[in-house]
Amino acid sequence: MKTLIYIALLALGTASLSACSDFLDKEPISQITPDEYFNSETNANSAVIGMYRTMMNSFSFGQSLIIVPEFSAGHVNHASVYPEYENFRTNTVQVNNPWTNNIWQATYATINAANNIIARVPEMPENSISTEKRQQFIGEAKFVRALNYFFLVRAFGAVPLKTTATTEEEDIAIPRTPIEQVYQQIITDLQEASTLPDSYDDDATSKGRATSFAAKALLAKVQLYYGQITGDYTQAASLSQEIINSQRFALIPDFASIWTTENTQESIFELQFDDQATNPLASVSNDNPSMLFYARGNTVYEKYAEGDKRRDFTVKLGSRDRYYIGKYPKFSPATQNLPVIRIAEIYLIHAEAQARVDGTVSDAAYRSYQAVQQRAGLSTPPSSSFGSIASFITAIQEEKERELMFEGETWFDFCRTGLALERMLTIKDPNYYLYPIPSSQIVLNGELTQNPGY
Repeated sequence: MKTLIYIALLALGTASLSACSDFLDKEPISQITPDEYFNSETNANSAVIGMYRTMMNSFSFGQSLIIVPEFSAGHVNHASVYPEYENFRTNTVQVNNPWTNNIWQATYATINAANNIIARVPEMPENSISTEKRQQFIGEAKFVRALNYFFLVRAFGAVPLKTTATTEEEDIAIPRTPIEQVYQQIITDLQEASTLPDSYDDDATSKGRATSFAAKALLAKVQLYYGQITGDYTQAASLSQEIINSQRFALIPDFASIWTTENTQESIFELQFDDQATNPLASVSNDNPSMLFYARGNTVYEKYAEGDKRRDFTVKLGSRDRYYIGKYPKFSPATQNLPVIRIAEIYLIHAEAQARVDGTVSDAAYRSYQAVQQRAGLSTPPSSSFGSIASFITAIQEEKERELMFEGETWFDFCRTGLALERMLTIKDPNYYLYPIPSSQIVLNGELTQNPGY
């Protein structure tokens, strides 16, 4: 989908494709109205492409949604030791932290772009769009909406759940929706997005689009998190097993090639960057004069055993005796793609969920855990060496930390099980699993309340 960018420019002029000062983006109806815009399949496709593009800026998956949780996990430092970033590592985030506000606005801007598509595409005249494309565009928008709400609910807890496009006349004073209801909407969106095609024509314009496998993979992950509330992990286990059994995806023998090569068989959903839309994180996370973010020294390097094939690619010793982030090697120009969901994570999701369902370290759970370790060149201890399911799950989470280092996952994963209280929190208070609701958003939306502890 490298050429997604080239036909997205028109979409950027339509409703809700850039963040504004409000907590929900509003339609710039003084420019191009939705009725004027959603009038052809070509224009609707451009709106979908524009929706993907909203996730590529520095306040979204282009940087902040990845690097901020990595600060919380204690994996990275900032070259200038800015407190706005360092406070995430020390659990001293202020309610006026600019990055939580930027993240909030960026994710809701993307959600509103998705809401516009979900609302407007069904209303398009029959002769203006094929049934196949109508269903596809709606499914893609539901996937993207779910992906962004999933980040929000893990980062902030109960958040306003908005499933309709925001207009300029609308009262935006919306209260926070209970966490369980947010998860239920995410699950519904992904179940409906699961009807998307398994794949698209092998064409540059279709790379990076959501597929049924992307929806099911994200749903498996969501169900793993939701299981912490419901105690039910059957869907996480069955969905991850279905993706593994499909054999559409595989653990690439050369770990580094996941990032040095685009859209490998490892990747289930991958954001596409190029020289027209560069990756903001890649441009400032390498060993060069522009470096802002770097690995937190031996703290990260020593998480890997000697002989772990992932270590020397993931954490590289560079100039000034600093370790830097190795997973974003294409930085000049910064055309580095971002694998958002890949099969290694699905194997580890399956390992945990299956063990929970089976009530033991079953062969099926163990094999999924072992597969990731074997790709890393490690010898997996026998299943009998895990004294309990709890110790096996901790081992899986430690493996997930090494596997997904610098991909924005570990902080949320450790908070999910409470492991962060032991391993990451400087202030030993579970309230700090969540970030504060941005104070500026509380001012704008009088219905919002603050998270405990802030």
